[in-house]
Amino acid sequence: MHLARIRIVTVVVVALAAALFGVTRLFAAFNTEAQATEVGSLDGLNVQVTKAGWIDMGHDMASTPGFQMPPAMMPGMPEQGKERLSVTLTVLNTGDASKAARLGSEFALHTGKDAELVTPQSDTFGELPRLAGRNAVNGTLFFDLPSGELDDSSTWLEWSHGGSTARILVPVNGAVPHQHNS
Repeated sequence: MHLARIRIVTVVVVALAAALFGVTRLFAAFNTEAQATEVGSLDGLNVQVTKAGWIDMGHDMASTPGFQMPPAMMPGMPEQGKERLSVTLTVLNTGDASKAARLGSEFALHTGKDAELVTPQSDTFGELPRLAGRNAVNGTLFFDLPSGELDDSSTWLEWSHGGSTARILVPVNGAVPHQHNS
């Protein structure tokens, strides 16, 4: 009789250990971050980065003759110590019906330096409210980043659309922000 109880207790302990292992693996699967891919697909829309690179905004006015204007007085210029990255996208509606899209506000940039996402400073999508079926649109997002903020190995766009998110690779190809003479 004593041996039967030991067997039952052993079976219960093994079952609890297996259940605990399974629950731990389940939570680990939920906590795994989504991988960035070349094409993001959400709600019948596909997004792909076609080009990314730094824009020369010419902060250095020391070599310009005449009136010297600080960057803070030039509308649209990045703040001192920041550079502007342009990311050009193609957005394709793969279905037959038109889809709601507020493309300028659906993206943020992950640069790899910290966990914060950078929202676009501006974009060329305008107020496009919908994308017709089987149509595509190209547009550019502009991000102002501190110099040296970009880590090519972990740079992606986080796209939030229709309650879902996708991560799209940003192929910067080792681009380094241009250097200004101080």
